[in-house]
Amino acid sequence: MVLNQQQNSDMIFDDSTSKVLNEVVITTIPEARNDDLPHSLDVTRGGAVEASSYGDNNIDGFLQRHGIGVRSIERVFVPTKVAQENSLGTTISAEYDEDEHQKGFSRSYKIVFESDIYVERLCDELKKSNAIEDASPNFLSEICKTPNDSLYTNQWGPKIIDSEEAWDIETGHDDVIIAIIDTGVDLTHQDLKSKLLPGYDFVNLVGSQYGWDHKYGPYTAIGDYRTRDNNPSDENGHGTHCAGVAAAVSNNQTGITGMCWAGKILPVRVMYKIQFTRYKDFYNGIGSSTDIAQGIKYAADQNADVISMSLGGPPFPPPAQQKAVKYAYDKGVCLIAANGNNGTSQASYPGAFDQTLAVGAVDHNKNRASFSQYGPNFGKFVMAPGVQIVSTYLNNQYVKMSGTSMATPHVAGLAALIISVAKRNKKTPSVEDVYSIIRDTATKQPGQTETFYGQGLVNAKAALEAAKKKFGS
Repeated sequence: MVLNQQQNSDMIFDDSTSKVLNEVVITTIPEARNDDLPHSLDVTRGGAVEASSYGDNNIDGFLQRHGIGVRSIERVFVPTKVAQENSLGTTISAEYDEDEHQKGFSRSYKIVFESDIYVERLCDELKKSNAIEDASPNFLSEICKTPNDSLYTNQWGPKIIDSEEAWDIETGHDDVIIAIIDTGVDLTHQDLKSKLLPGYDFVNLVGSQYGWDHKYGPYTAIGDYRTRDNNPSDENGHGTHCAGVAAAVSNNQTGITGMCWAGKILPVRVMYKIQFTRYKDFYNGIGSSTDIAQGIKYAADQNADVISMSLGGPPFPPPAQQKAVKYAYDKGVCLIAANGNNGTSQASYPGAFDQTLAVGAVDHNKNRASFSQYGPNFGKFVMAPGVQIVSTYLNNQYVKMSGTSMATPHVAGLAALIISVAKRNKKTPSVEDVYSIIRDTATKQPGQTETFYGQGLVNAKAALEAAKKKFGS
């Protein structure tokens, strides 16, 4: 079995899917768990300690037999006890609880190799080991937007979903938390800073120094893409834009109005900025499955009510993300995710997970944007404004962008408003309560089919009326 990367192989994964070269993600069986390996914020062992072996003869022996050198191994997920500390930078190592052991969080590891390998073939072989439950590449996801940097002063999005009437019912509870899992947030923006919680930066693409495997070819990483820290500052602008749509400071005679006026924004940085080698003017934002999965679990452990994910990855579920999404859902967190922007019916994760509410984009005429993905892979998805949306941007700017990325935070903000109605009436809504209200009050125009429009365009007024009826007052 040849595992070095010198010839084509029979892929068990779609070879066109973007992924980090020379990295795999494994989950071991409980008996093969190695408690001596660190997680990424284990400061007692220097953070991401570069262990050169796993510590299990089945796994290490396999790699040695095939002549594969290991650069580093670390646990993918941070224990809940660490994530809930106020100051992660000074937190000592904490143990995983029994629930985290059972769900595989303590048994999920990212392995970075010293040389080029066939990641797909290696995963296929690793899964034959009695010590391993699952093995997959560390897939790449990218932000779901089409940028346009022209300034735009008219917010049409909230108006076509009846937000003005909705705000007469509820503008947001002070205790509601929306996590923006994205490229970070501009921490000094005038329309955001007063609402920001500390947050965290999970970007750490160790294996990227060996090159990247992306559908658009090689690229250059820009800025902060290696070191995790407690500074989730945005270098791209995408996360800042999404944060503004969801929950910019409102009714303050400055800038724009967010969907949810009150509450807090939790910035979670999992994506970073890149420039493609072949297309010098083409910038984008990407992040690995493991970093995104850590961000999701962290947001849930920080008691986020809503997680907004304006990003999309492979057309099949990355195992690490799947664990994290289910964990957040089971904790009662609403997960709102973009359908994606390739204009086809192809699945895109995390939007296609059963536990998420997927969102497509419409234009100002309430018609599906041509780039918006659609179809049954996204379950009972909904639509929201996503073309030429004005929102916050880097350096106190306001720009307009298009994409399912922009549609997603409209729905995340609406979910926060529904939860606010429940909180104000001392109720705790289930995730499905919130999803059902949003879906059941969405509407389609004549001729708009479920295939292309899902349950239809969200209606904020109708949703809050339904929430008020369900939760009292």
